[in-house]
Amino acid sequence: MNTKFLLLLLFLSTHSFANSKVIVTAEKVSLDKEKTNSVVDVISEDEIKNSGDTSLTGLIQKKSSLQINSNGAFGKSTSLFLRGADSSYTLIVIDGVEYNDKSSVGGSAILEHIDLSSVEKIEILKGSQSVLYGSDAMAGVIKITTKNPGENIGSNGSIGYGSYDNKVASFSTSQKGEFLNYSMGLSFQDVEGISSYNSVRNPMAEKDGLNNLTATFKAKKKISNKDSIEFNLRGVKAESDFDSSTEDKLDYMGRDSQLIAGIKYKRIMGDYWVPELSVNYSKSDRLTNSFSLSRLVAKTKKVELLNSFFINENVTLINGLEYEETNASIETVDNKKNFSSTAVYLDSHFVYDQFGIQAGGRWTKDRDLADQLTWKVGASFFALENTTFKMNASTGFKSPSLYQLFSNFGNTSLLPTKSRSYDFGVVQNIYNTELSLTLFKDTYENVIDFESSLNKYANTFKAESKGLELRWNASFSNVTLDASATLLRAINKSSGNDGTYLARRPREKYFLGVSYNLNPSLTTSLNYTYVGQRENSDFDSIVLSSYSLVDLNLKYELSKDHNLILRLGNILDKEYEEVFGFGTLRRNYFLKYSFRM
Repeated sequence: MNTKFLLLLLFLSTHSFANSKVIVTAEKVSLDKEKTNSVVDVISEDEIKNSGDTSLTGLIQKKSSLQINSNGAFGKSTSLFLRGADSSYTLIVIDGVEYNDKSSVGGSAILEHIDLSSVEKIEILKGSQSVLYGSDAMAGVIKITTKNPGENIGSNGSIGYGSYDNKVASFSTSQKGEFLNYSMGLSFQDVEGISSYNSVRNPMAEKDGLNNLTATFKAKKKISNKDSIEFNLRGVKAESDFDSSTEDKLDYMGRDSQLIAGIKYKRIMGDYWVPELSVNYSKSDRLTNSFSLSRLVAKTKKVELLNSFFINENVTLINGLEYEETNASIETVDNKKNFSSTAVYLDSHFVYDQFGIQAGGRWTKDRDLADQLTWKVGASFFALENTTFKMNASTGFKSPSLYQLFSNFGNTSLLPTKSRSYDFGVVQNIYNTELSLTLFKDTYENVIDFESSLNKYANTFKAESKGLELRWNASFSNVTLDASATLLRAINKSSGNDGTYLARRPREKYFLGVSYNLNPSLTTSLNYTYVGQRENSDFDSIVLSSYSLVDLNLKYELSKDHNLILRLGNILDKEYEEVFGFGTLRRNYFLKYSFRM
């Protein structure tokens, strides 16, 4: 199956036509995607709209080297594995503000409540990005950009309904004023849902619903020809019922409240120097009732001065200074702990003729921990008119979370986890087709995990993730094709466990999407996803079976400003589990009507 799939992509790639220019900003400077050294996937606003997905997790699940696992559907606890790395090693950034929840066990982001209604672009930057982003970006960064104020003037709305009594509505507007450009949005979802506990195991299990309210505001003010200021605000309130993996629970529930805010001042200092000063704030407030009632609150403040130096058309330098402070409650709202860090970094991009070079380094001082020095180097070579070779090497680190340090199972002697990342790739462009092949290897030392013999967290083992990513997309006159293949081996390298697979990382993953314009008004898309075998957890010997899903989308444009999207999910009605004991969606539908005013 693997060989046939790869040969199919190679054959089709020589018969297609390709992509328009794509700008990447995840490396804190705007770059043409074709000229970046890093491996990055970019999801455009059109792709977001046409997917019919309403949440981040459903959308990015289709991308190479990304695996999403949920403890049930519709807003349940979700984990993300990027190139086989732990969820807490990937940083989520929304409009420049870090979204990770510092009160959680590993400090990872609450992915399950990120709504897409106001999102304009998503960039998935793979490999260690600790030089630019610090501790939480040891495996990569997912940067989310919401709609830009003052562009696409007007208002948009949508209403949707689907299986499991899934009701969705959203409204957004973008306006350009004499003194201020702004955009704002509001979205709501209420769904009866399915049982989080797999109802095949217990047909009488109750349904575990979700309601989610998300509000966004973003504004830009041009003070002068050289000065501008930007402000953004995002708030989420969500409530969801959940179960355990062993039985249906009638009283388990969780309430999440999240707020992020940022303000950025930018000044153009001549032709070469553009400094930006940003002040960001994030807060998460989580209330859960499972074994007992628990409330956790985390607040993070961050100040960053970013200096961009455009030396000439070939050389760009980025210098950053950061200070971050986190206060979080651990296990109980009264058990408050704090943590702070200071950092300085320098990153450079050099492009000359057929060569591109990137080099950077970062010094980080975490309170009570040893200084951390990280680096990254990358190179690209345009060997032929349409062929580019890319290579990257970098180090990264992940500081212990406040929970791992100060909970009842905490250990104040913990060391940061450290990583080394390498990837080598080739990108082939033929007409309007892009085919890329990337080999990667990431090694992790001082990995933090719970040690049962000590009854606390410890730097227990080493790990290694290596694999291959194959990505391909092409456009014909009426047909668009998108495909990817990921072969992954995520292995425990500790003494006594050397060679065992890390939990929930599939060994193979394939995706093939075909979109066809039947006529100027009607477009149909067929998507196929295959997820291979994976271990369920480190505490059992269960191997989860592979599964295949087929989805169908139909988009009908009623007029220029009105359209309908019908998404049919799991149309073959496959029974499968992402995590042992938890439910997944069977055959389902979702119909959305979108309009512009």
